[in-house]
Amino acid sequence: MKSKYFSFLFLAISILFVNNTRGQDDKSNFEPVYITVRTLHGVEGSDLEEWRAVEEEYFDKVINKIDLLLSHEVLINYFDNNLSEVKIINVFKKWDDIEKIYNIRDDLIEKAWPNEDERKAFFEKQNSFYSNFHSDEIYTSTEFGKYLSPEIKKVRKESFVFFEKTSILSDYEDDDSYKYYEKYVENVIFNNPLIRAYHPYRHFWGADSREFIEMLVVDSMEDLEAVLKTNQDLLDKMVPDPLKRKEFLKIFEKAIEGQSTAIYKNIPSLSK
Repeated sequence: MKSKYFSFLFLAISILFVNNTRGQDDKSNFEPVYITVRTLHGVEGSDLEEWRAVEEEYFDKVINKIDLLLSHEVLINYFDNNLSEVKIINVFKKWDDIEKIYNIRDDLIEKAWPNEDERKAFFEKQNSFYSNFHSDEIYTSTEFGKYLSPEIKKVRKESFVFFEKTSILSDYEDDDSYKYYEKYVENVIFNNPLIRAYHPYRHFWGADSREFIEMLVVDSMEDLEAVLKTNQDLLDKMVPDPLKRKEFLKIFEKAIEGQSTAIYKNIPSLSK
C-alpha cells in the first residue's frame, strides 16, 4: 500500500522554499532547485483534525527524516479550511535526488511500521482522506526568489498565508518585458517589508509549459491586503510619471496571456 500523499508516477511528485536566504545581489552564483507539486483532493466530509493527526505521524516518522528534502510544505485552501485542495510541495537540490528519495522513503516506512498489517492499515487510513484524482507538476526556481530563513520556519506556530499567482506566458517575445519584470521585483517585491517570502518558479515538467508561478508569503490576510497598496506605492515611487508608469505596465504585461490566483495557508506542523 503506497501513500497518495507521497507516491510518484514516473517522476511525479511535490513551492518550495529553499532553506537559505538569498538576496538579489548574488545571482551570478545562482543554482536552480527542483520544486515538485502534487495536488490532491480530499474526500467530502473528511475530518480535518483526524487528517492532520495522520499526516503529522507520517511527517514525523518519514518526511522530516529525509535529508534530501530541502523543504516541505502542505497547503490547504485558505477560505474553505477543508481538504477540497491539498498541495504537497517539496524542494530538491538536484534532479537525481527526486529518484533517490524512493528507497530512502521506503526504508523509513518499514522502520516506522515494521509490522506489515499495521503498515497496511496506516496507509489505507491515510489514503482514505483523498480521492483518486490528483495532478503533478515539476518546476525550477528562478534567480529572483526571496526566502524565509529556516529559523523562522522552526519557531512559527501560526499558518502563513500563501498568495499564488499563475501566469500563462504568451508567445510574444520582448526583452523589455523581462527587464521590466526584473526591475519590478527588485524595486517593489524586495522592498515591501510585508512580503515575508517570494517564490517565482517556472515550468519544467507537467501539463502546460507556459506556466509561471509566483507565490507571495505573508503573515496574515490583513497583511496580504496591505501588500497590494504598498506595492502600488513602491511602483509609483519607481516610476513617478503616470504616463511612463502606464507604458511600463503595458510592456510588463505583454508577456502574459492570462492569469489566475488562489490563496492557501500552510500547516505549520507539516513544515520542513
